Amino acid sequence: MTLAAILGNSLFDAVVEASGLASVFGPAVIARALNRVGVNSRTMTRQDLAKALPALEQALLIYLPRPEVRSRLSAIEQLAAAR
Repeated sequence: MTLAAILGNSLFDAVVEASGLASVFGPAVIARALNRVGVNSRTMTRQDLAKALPALEQALLIYLPRPEVRSRLSAIEQLAAAR
């Protein structure tokens, strides 16, 4: 069972999916990035997600090439902006 399944937060799940990270470690990477800026992955709102974008970018740059990070971050920004 993945961390995302345990948390059961559809916004969190969407962020993990949009990140492009492998399902084996993606949820943990995203949860740690959120935690670094004080965002709880279980109760995250779209405003929280917007606040966490810089931390998510830093986390993605460790695992993905910069051009792909730009694309992935753009998709995550759309999740933060969605109504």
